[in-house]
Amino acid sequence: MAEPDKKTDLKLLESLNIVWDVVIMIAIPTTLAALAGRWLDNRFSASPWFTIAGLVVALAVAYILVSRKAKDIAKRLGGPKS
Repeated sequence: MAEPDKKTDLKLLESLNIVWDVVIMIAIPTTLAALAGRWLDNRFSASPWFTIAGLVVALAVAYILVSRKAKDIAKRLGGPKS
């Protein structure tokens, strides 16, 4: 029986770490914005405007965070510099 390649295992773990980071970068701002928007909508009877505005801001924040992460990964892998 062949033993698993340690380099392959490390690459898999690193890939899973990257995916997890991206999921967190998207999920946390979106969830917080949705909850805050819903609370503000209920407080000021402005449904759904605060929720929509919060989600737009959350998507912008998530885009910036994911873009920075992608640039960092590209730099580490020796990809194109931008």
